[in-house]
Amino acid sequence: MRSRWHLWLWTVRYLTLAQVSARTGRIVRRRWRTACRARASGQADRRLRLLIPLYVGLGDCAADGPWRTDVGIADERAREIARGRFTFLGRLIEFGAEPRWDDPHVSQLWRYHLHYFDYVTDLLVASSVGDPSTAYRAFRELAESWLEHNALKNGDGWHPYTISVRVANWLHAAVAFEAQLKLDEAFRQRLLGSTYEQARFLASDLELDVRGNHLLKNLRALALAGIAFEGAEPQAWLGRALAMLERELAEQVLPDGGHFERAPGYHTVVLQDILEICLALKRNGRTPPAWLDGALRAMLDYLVAILPPAGRVPLLKDTTWDAARAPDDLLAAGALYFAEPRFKRSEAFGLYPLLAFGLPGWHRFRGWPVEREPRASSALVASGHHVMRDDARGDFLILDVGRPCPDYLPAHAHADLLSYELTVGGERIVVDSGVYEYAAGAWRDYFRSTRAHNTVEVEGEDQSEVWSSFRVARRARPRAVLWRPQRDGIVAQGEHDGYARLAVPLHHRRTVAWAKAGVWLFVDELRGRGRTSAASHVHFHPRIEPEPDGDASWRLAGGPVPLWLTAFGHQAHTLCRGRMETPRQGWYSERFGELVANTVLTLRPEATLPVICGYVIARAGRASVSVTPTEDGHRLSIIAIGGEHVLDLPHQGPPELT
Repeated sequence: MRSRWHLWLWTVRYLTLAQVSARTGRIVRRRWRTACRARASGQADRRLRLLIPLYVGLGDCAADGPWRTDVGIADERAREIARGRFTFLGRLIEFGAEPRWDDPHVSQLWRYHLHYFDYVTDLLVASSVGDPSTAYRAFRELAESWLEHNALKNGDGWHPYTISVRVANWLHAAVAFEAQLKLDEAFRQRLLGSTYEQARFLASDLELDVRGNHLLKNLRALALAGIAFEGAEPQAWLGRALAMLERELAEQVLPDGGHFERAPGYHTVVLQDILEICLALKRNGRTPPAWLDGALRAMLDYLVAILPPAGRVPLLKDTTWDAARAPDDLLAAGALYFAEPRFKRSEAFGLYPLLAFGLPGWHRFRGWPVEREPRASSALVASGHHVMRDDARGDFLILDVGRPCPDYLPAHAHADLLSYELTVGGERIVVDSGVYEYAAGAWRDYFRSTRAHNTVEVEGEDQSEVWSSFRVARRARPRAVLWRPQRDGIVAQGEHDGYARLAVPLHHRRTVAWAKAGVWLFVDELRGRGRTSAASHVHFHPRIEPEPDGDASWRLAGGPVPLWLTAFGHQAHTLCRGRMETPRQGWYSERFGELVANTVLTLRPEATLPVICGYVIARAGRASVSVTPTEDGHRLSIIAIGGEHVLDLPHQGPPELT
């Protein structure tokens, strides 16, 4: 095991001086506040502008429409909140009369969710469809409890990220509960005074040490507070937020529209933040600048490009399906914001677009036809996401050939270069393992590891040295990325140097060839000299079970269409499902706190380098694969449905599929 000093040194070397300075400043300020026992100032009479809220559709929640299921779920969650029962990250805690804001028996991330007050939206929905007094009373009691137990300016409640989320939610509540607050002047003053003070605190403690999506969340809160409150200081918050947003989005939104952390889940989080800033500006008399609208449109285009037929974002890196809005709802909201029907990819119209645009938005949306134009395969070069798709057949593959993370922001990176997800016939077949939790430990280590992804592990090592909860020491660097569309298919290729640091150094090059007839070929080359051990992992969706059909072939039972996987160039294989002993293997998590056993096929090639090996996934029958050395590389002949396919794989230069 490498020393902790080794990992620290390799992690810190990627940080910028500005980050180190910002982190030092934040630590000093936090310790000073703790030593001085700095307290919130208490009541102050702050006034909101005549504000047009983000949630213009709250009064429409009781209307009939496709959002009814979402409304029912939100109403039930609100009832649970009113009873003191909170469920975050798959874990239910019943507090009773008052929450334990600093409960040591739950993870810090769970406590963060408690401090976020995201359940305000559920209470507002419940107020719209049920008894407003009950919902208001529940919010008032929770806010009063928070004010009482978080008077000292330290701890989870005063972290810039929790402040950023809570400020927005308290502003939603202040506008939606305006009638009740007029009759409750003392609480109104405490609520608005604290919201203002938290925004002021945030302005002095932005996460300039972390940056990325955290800093954008900070800036969203400052912008919303700047729009909402009267006075010169809030106007300064808004001006500063927009100036910083322009600089940050120029870096964080890549030329292909992807977010630079390259985790699709966080892409949707940032997309929603930008959308809400644009909406708040436009509705309150300010034209969103062109650069802001441009970033939003680019992110919507990227989301359309990476969505598989099932409509859920790929689980690449730190992506979970419960941490962000449903993509269809974001696309519906984006279509209405820009009045561009091309973003309408389905008839889905959930609670979020209803809240944001109300019944007038729904009537406009349902009058548009669904965009039926098939999406093309695409190489999203800046993000490193290569997408091969046939929407008519429901076939989709996304291959990750990009950088693990921005150099200075490794928090959501996994050791997953050259991994992929595969959907066939509209259903997920080969999957990323997902994310179970963020707390440091064995589960976090597993879900970030190379063996938890559909790529090649060498000598039992991760291709990038992921460690702790959010750190990465030495990183695999992508090289020699190629994308070659051809008449009847596409060939993509990537390479990384993550194993060049091993005692027997080598490079891993993967070629993925897709024949539109329904054949996917994965070829792995381990390029070096000497002897090593390697393992190529294939993680199947929990409903898919590989059944042996020969020495190196498996029928993939449980899918929507007949599929076979045929391996070549391996001397051994294992099948594993839900193994708890070290090393853990065969676990899948679509949502925080949710753990499901799934089957993993591990293929082990010959030990002497160089190695060429791989497998074919094909519709309707086993494939036959032969590998022949040529003067400048290898030729692979694959006989499968649709006839024979030949892949020429030179040592140098682009591959060719015929």
